[in-house]
Amino acid sequence: MKKVILSLLFIATSIFAMEGKTMTVYKSPYCGCCEKWINIMKSKGFDVKTIETNNVNKLKKRVGLQAGQTSCHTAIVDGYFIEGHVDYSAVQKMLNEKPDILGISVPGMPIGSPGMEQGNMKQAYNIIYINKDGSSGVYEIH
Repeated sequence: MKKVILSLLFIATSIFAMEGKTMTVYKSPYCGCCEKWINIMKSKGFDVKTIETNNVNKLKKRVGLQAGQTSCHTAIVDGYFIEGHVDYSAVQKMLNEKPDILGISVPGMPIGSPGMEQGNMKQAYNIIYINKDGSSGVYEIH
């Protein structure tokens, strides 16, 4: 019985771990898909602060993103960046495991990624991690 209770507590803690965690999202004032992604993160419990800017590329460069690793918006949470339409599963995994990386990204704007839904259409895409030396690898496959 004690193991069951501890297991349930662990699951509940993992589910609600993002509740009230602050995420700052930098986006163009003209991008609607970013708002959709922001709303998904809010629904998962994040306290999202949105900063609209016409020069998101300056921030992308500052956090360590390189050509081919970028998308439309950049979020910062717990010292990591989240670039583009990253699934909540990867955000939760990164924040729970705290890997020694700069952040995670979904380069481009794949159809079917969070905030880029278009009916039943869905492109395959990878969520990548970016190391401190700029190298990257696959974090999750979608």
